[in-house]
Amino acid sequence: MEGMAMSKTMSRPKLAVLLSLLVLGACGGSGEGTPAAPAAPAAKAEGVYGGTITGGSSPAFQLLILENDEYWAMYGVSAGNTFLVEGFVQGTGASNNGNFTSGDARDFGFAPATAGTVNATYDAGAHTISGTLGSATAGTASFSGGAIAGSLYNYDAGPALATVTGNWVLMDLAGASLSVAIAPSGSFTASSAGCSMSGTLTPRASGKNVFNLSLTFGGAPCLLPGQTATGIALAYPLANGSMQLLVAAHALSRTQGMAAFGTR
Repeated sequence: MEGMAMSKTMSRPKLAVLLSLLVLGACGGSGEGTPAAPAAPAAKAEGVYGGTITGGSSPAFQLLILENDEYWAMYGVSAGNTFLVEGFVQGTGASNNGNFTSGDARDFGFAPATAGTVNATYDAGAHTISGTLGSATAGTASFSGGAIAGSLYNYDAGPALATVTGNWVLMDLAGASLSVAIAPSGSFTASSAGCSMSGTLTPRASGKNVFNLSLTFGGAPCLLPGQTATGIALAYPLANGSMQLLVAAHALSRTQGMAAFGTR
């Protein structure tokens, strides 16, 4: 998604996937005044997807669509059992009977992030999605996917802090190493290239297998000195027995963001 990775010439941030509540049909009345039965809920695109991108330099994506139609789409390269993140797209869309649209996408593979749109179709039963992401800056890329290959991730399972507790060595979008120590409570500290950070991972209130992320940066040379960014974290087991951790966050202005990834 550089616009799903359309260009490799963008400036990278110095630090370095998905939908939701069921929509209830309205209740009408019959000719005799007897209430009609409620319409069946319209299935939405909520969940996690993985697949391929065409029209861009990053060939793979992993997409998280939350219960409120907020989405986080990381793009990059699948190398063996690890997903190498090169950037991410974030925004809020709308699910409508197999169609998903968003007019407020931001591509954080660029700094500052660039605006874009998402138009996609999905099959909630088959758990597949395909569509395009376009922006004036990066052009248009097409994506198509389903379940994440090689992953044992279960979106409907409750998140467990025990799966992420301990030490991690992650890589950010600039290729720098990020040392992270996560306590059993979900609080964490992190450091990279002279920047110290702290924050919290909190199980999402929906009960889905996603953590909310809050990250506060220290002073310079941090990406956002003294500022707080918010986002998400996903942790899931891989077929080879490793655990993959993906995190992404953006500042309140949605002009700058960070992502990091790693396995242990």
